[in-house]
Amino acid sequence: MCAGEEDAEIVDETDETLAFAPLDPISEGHILVIPRDHYETIFDIPEPTLCTVMERTKTIAERLKAHDFDGVNLLHDSSHQQSVPHFHLHLAPRRNDDGLEDLWPESGYEESNFERTYQHIRNRLGDEDSV
Repeated sequence: MCAGEEDAEIVDETDETLAFAPLDPISEGHILVIPRDHYETIFDIPEPTLCTVMERTKTIAERLKAHDFDGVNLLHDSSHQQSVPHFHLHLAPRRNDDGLEDLWPESGYEESNFERTYQHIRNRLGDEDSV
């Protein structure tokens, strides 16, 4: 499927972003927020564009919270499991009484060496040559 091939329920648009309903929403009011320009993952999107998408996502979330919802879940995937090869953020509005469980998936993963793993991550984050 290419851009523009499917009808979309557009809820917000700017010169740089588009927000619309997904085909399979996970909560009432679930919205995808995307940059208009194509970037496949978070690793591809330029920082200024990412900031623009995040700013628009925050604006939408604030308006939803002010008028209809109690909060939001914000979800993203930039792995091989990403189903749509265009950077997008899922904004899933929530109500305290919506009856939904935690939208964060249970993985069953248990960290066997917590301290060593996060020391390695701290070392990598401090290593400017690794970027």
